[in-house]
Amino acid sequence: MRKRLENLFLKTICIDFETANAARASACSVGIAVITDDVITFTTEQLIKPPPACARFDPFNVAIHGIHETDVADAPEFGDLAPRLMPLLTGNLLVAHNAAFDLSVLRALCDTYGLPYPTCKYLCSCKTAARLWPQLENHKLNTLCDFIGHRFHHHNAAADAEAAAHLLLAMQRECAAATPLELAMRLEVRPGSLFPGGYTPCSTRRSSTTCRRKMH
Repeated sequence: MRKRLENLFLKTICIDFETANAARASACSVGIAVITDDVITFTTEQLIKPPPACARFDPFNVAIHGIHETDVADAPEFGDLAPRLMPLLTGNLLVAHNAAFDLSVLRALCDTYGLPYPTCKYLCSCKTAARLWPQLENHKLNTLCDFIGHRFHHHNAAADAEAAAHLLLAMQRECAAATPLELAMRLEVRPGSLFPGGYTPCSTRRSSTTCRRKMH
């Protein structure tokens, strides 16, 4: 299958974060699902110990994802996890459902630990699905997975990442799109990007806004 040069990525990485509280840097779990040549080849979850400044576990968040402070007591902090995670993200295409949230968590973690943002493009599967299936009642991940016939354990980071991967592949099939970026182009979704100096958001508008990283 021929692919346009601008659509060539080694992998598509679907990512999902769960947080201990409302602070974006309070990530307590990250889920990863890897798509290679339109096949989900790897799924994993890694618990994360939030940094001391935002380590409180809000009962509201715990009720959603079921992760308690004791569960992450021996887990690595993001700074220790980054040497393994960041090379996976760099140069690949990231996909997240409600990417504005998950990418803001990633940026907050990088800011907290003094790490450069990875250089990559990213796509919001929620915005993309809303363009493809505007008739649906809503475009939450569980609603969309019910629609495509994929069952999963919602708010488990690995399951959510894998669900986003199944959703992305279903949308590609629906549009006969060879790659996620071809899908985005057909639906007039502008992918976002991360780079060491800041980011651009994923948008359905024809114009895009560059958001510069705050320097401390």
